[in-house]
Amino acid sequence: MTTVHTTNEVNLSAPTPNQDADLDLMALTMAALRFVNPWSVSTEQKQWTEVVPGSPEAKDRTITLAEVAHHDTPDDCWIVIYDRVYDISTFLDEHPGGGDIMLEYAGRDASTAFRSSGHSRMAVKALDRFLVGELPLQERLYRRPGGIKLSDIPE
Repeated sequence: MTTVHTTNEVNLSAPTPNQDADLDLMALTMAALRFVNPWSVSTEQKQWTEVVPGSPEAKDRTITLAEVAHHDTPDDCWIVIYDRVYDISTFLDEHPGGGDIMLEYAGRDASTAFRSSGHSRMAVKALDRFLVGELPLQERLYRRPGGIKLSDIPE
């Protein structure tokens, strides 16, 4: 007759590698939930107040480059010139050089192209009627302390 000896001792204190990974994932999830309450997320969408180009409110509005980048179509064309944001959608057909050249810079900074094409002082003043806002201080190149200094940048 053969006898089989089995050990009745089972060590439950040492987790298997899979259990250890699950514990870490659970611990991280619980720690994250302490900082963020997923049930308190607001479903209200932020309503943007539309600023009429050239209005006095436009000078006080701050618009980031990321927001400007969303306006890059012929129907909704914004550009940045000397750290100011302009909505030139209605001007594309009127531009003496054609709308295509302006669409190349739609949603981007066009300061260098504007300066290098030799625009007159009248053209610089005409920009005021298209102004919708300014870039935040940390995204500016010209109108900030230590920024690029040019003598003919409009105030």
